[in-house]
Amino acid sequence: MKVQFTLQTKILGLIFFLILLVIGVLTATFAYNETKEDVKQAEELALQTAQTLSFMPAVQEGFREQNGNRQNMNLVITKMMDQVDASSIFIENREKKIIAGEKPISRSHETYKALVFGSSYITHVGKKEEEVLRGIAPIILDHGDYTKVEGAVVVEFQMLEIRNRISGEVKGMAMTSAIVLLIGVVGSIVLARNIRKDTLGLEPYEIALLFRERNAILQSVKEGIIAIDQYGRVTMMNKSAQQILDISSRDEVQKINEMISSDTILKLMESKKDVVNEEVQYKDRTLIVNTQPVLEDGERVGKVATFRDKTEMKKMVDAFSEVKQYSEDLRAQAHEFTNKLYVILGLIQLGKKEEAIQLIQEETKSQEHHGELIFNSIQDEKIQAILLGKLAKASEKKIVFHIEEESSVSPLSEKFKLAPLIIILGNILDNAFDAAAESEEKKVTFFATDFGNDVLFEITDSGKGIPNGMEEAIFEKGVSLKGEKRGYGLANVKEEVELLGGFIELTSTEEEGTVFSVFLPK
Repeated sequence: MKVQFTLQTKILGLIFFLILLVIGVLTATFAYNETKEDVKQAEELALQTAQTLSFMPAVQEGFREQNGNRQNMNLVITKMMDQVDASSIFIENREKKIIAGEKPISRSHETYKALVFGSSYITHVGKKEEEVLRGIAPIILDHGDYTKVEGAVVVEFQMLEIRNRISGEVKGMAMTSAIVLLIGVVGSIVLARNIRKDTLGLEPYEIALLFRERNAILQSVKEGIIAIDQYGRVTMMNKSAQQILDISSRDEVQKINEMISSDTILKLMESKKDVVNEEVQYKDRTLIVNTQPVLEDGERVGKVATFRDKTEMKKMVDAFSEVKQYSEDLRAQAHEFTNKLYVILGLIQLGKKEEAIQLIQEETKSQEHHGELIFNSIQDEKIQAILLGKLAKASEKKIVFHIEEESSVSPLSEKFKLAPLIIILGNILDNAFDAAAESEEKKVTFFATDFGNDVLFEITDSGKGIPNGMEEAIFEKGVSLKGEKRGYGLANVKEEVELLGGFIELTSTEEEGTVFSVFLPK
């Protein structure tokens, strides 16, 4: 199982590692440079001290005299040791005998180059803790006609003391580094808590999980979704939006106006108001657009828009309408036959067998007549199914539903789907039944023919007719003569007829009835 670390642990670990790395590199660099610098300074100081002592009058006079005034030389050496903080200073003659100063720290010392060649130089003797740095300078006396090397001055520094001094400086630096490290740790904790506050207390892996889930949800939604920022740049777009808006590809920082050419959609995206179920024509599609602004501290920082293809929505509504229509027709048919069965049962129980047989024969004759007319004259199965359902519904409403014997329709082409025919014929016939139910005659007549280039459906009712001036209005959404929250049936009929490339003619006479004529090109 993969171990998940908190944001605070990650930041703390990273800062701790970086500070340790920086401190380690700086300390090592400082210690290395400081060691080189201190050793170099000690070498220069040892050499300069040795050279200075070799030219001092007290040392020169001490060698000119036969016995040598060693007391003065010792005083000078002691004073010089205090000033330069040397470990040891001594003077030796040509016989390599020490005549003044401290004893040498190291037993082995070599002044050959100074005594023979008169050279001043630096040398290191011993190893590790016993290592000694020496500055050696020759003591040269001027005898007038010639000069002569009479001895040498040796100044010694213990390397252990130099290293101890550097170690003390490094320790001081380490204390400072520890304080910096502590400040870094505290700062990382404060930073981590501040970041968690900005991320609503979520850890990075939780945010990543939410992002993956959100992306999966958005891609699975069939509704097109687009999000833009305050500068109009597209920050999110799912696959459905690309399909609906016909967008082949997009860049990460592409603006919305570079992807969509519709001025109407762009205005809706730029609007500061919410947009609810706005119909927009985009290319060859009718889209339903909804928009919602993205707010941060009351300021608009972006916008989210959703797109639905009205065609797909219409197909779904048609499918529901088809199921609903079948359900209502089956219910009416079942209800009507149930009533007739009860009547037959009642007649039998009353002993009126002849009347029961007569009723059965009449019903059988009526069904055979309608069946023969429908199945012989109208050969399209879709229209047959619709008419059979409406016959039962008309019988239930006590309406005479007459199908003209002159009707004749061959099987229709695949252009004529069942759902549009249900919407067209179903709504007109239902309206005709409602109108006829309020009249004395209570009759609806249906005629259909496919003679010529068009398929013609003609439905006549015996109702009160449509008031003058309302012939066009009744096909508009929300306009109805039946009351409020109605007025969508005929609007849907008109829309389906126009989609099939046809048209509707309406003839109405008050108190006499209405004739709907639907022409659909083959």
